[in-house]
Amino acid sequence: MASPLPGDRPPPQGPSAPTIEARGNVVTGYGFLPDQTITLRISRPDDDISDYLAYTTDRFGRLRAELPASAADGTVYIAATDHRPDPDDACGRLWSNTCTPFRG
Repeated sequence: MASPLPGDRPPPQGPSAPTIEARGNVVTGYGFLPDQTITLRISRPDDDISDYLAYTTDRFGRLRAELPASAADGTVYIAATDHRPDPDDACGRLWSNTCTPFRG
């Protein structure tokens, strides 16, 4: 069997971004590196300052993070990273989707 020509291969794919969702003060997610420190970035639309909180994933790369009550007050935007590099990101890190906590 012949080796495929370089043009026959799909372009290399970067790492897949993890996914998070938030309900009230609990953020859950998957697709992170296992047993890694995760940084959650919590931003408010009318504030130029973001809060950063550290959590750890389980051995399957899942995240369950209970936020302090004050961290999810008002409208906030939450994203997470396990610190994998991403040359296309302004911060140079691979970030999850950005979500806002669902209350209900």
